[in-house]
Amino acid sequence: MVSIITCTIRDECMDNVFKNYQQQTWWEKELIIILNKDSMDIDKWIKKAKEYPNVRVYQLHEKAALGDCLNFGVLNSNYDIIAKFDDDDYYGPDYIANAMSVFEDPNISVVGKSSIYIYFKNKKALIHVPGIENSMSDTVAGATLMFRKNVFYYVRFEKVNRAEDYFFIDQCKKEGFRIYSTDRYDFAAIRQDSANHTWKISDEDLMGWGDLVEYTKNFQSLVQKSKLLYTLNSWQQK
Repeated sequence: MVSIITCTIRDECMDNVFKNYQQQTWWEKELIIILNKDSMDIDKWIKKAKEYPNVRVYQLHEKAALGDCLNFGVLNSNYDIIAKFDDDDYYGPDYIANAMSVFEDPNISVVGKSSIYIYFKNKKALIHVPGIENSMSDTVAGATLMFRKNVFYYVRFEKVNRAEDYFFIDQCKKEGFRIYSTDRYDFAAIRQDSANHTWKISDEDLMGWGDLVEYTKNFQSLVQKSKLLYTLNSWQQK
């Protein structure tokens, strides 16, 4: 069972938050949404949440740091695996299912991706940022963070609004928890207007981090692992 936690200050991300949850092929899941802005109408979110199973919506004061919101979400979760979903990114249908196969190894406590796709909406450009795949790793991208709930007894998110996931992952490493980086597929960080993005780096500089895959409006089909490729990889690992 997986508890997906999404913190948001943006009403415009509502549809994306619910779509990412609904499209997961892993059925044993719940969604915990934490609104972190006082002006947001929680009733509107609750009304939307009633259309989906196992969804709860909370609202914390906007002075609460993002790290506080994530800690609150974990404390109010019901299941043994925690998945952090960002409100504006793309999580493909098999994202949770593929990560859960890694947790079959009881020695692995943290799962994510250090090799990721980034899609630039304004440029309609998809890039791939290379990293470790299908192997143990020192770190993973914060937007792809999943971990066993028992990790939370030893490591909490810091009371900060930026890099809270980086600090969490780094502390997990220091505590001796094993971190595994899956492949690049089934996730894309979505880059919108750089001026309004919490990630303070220009689009041009960010594009330099990776290799251009394609200019496209349909990035989803490119980041999803094909069933054939998944079968071949599974066979090769046996």
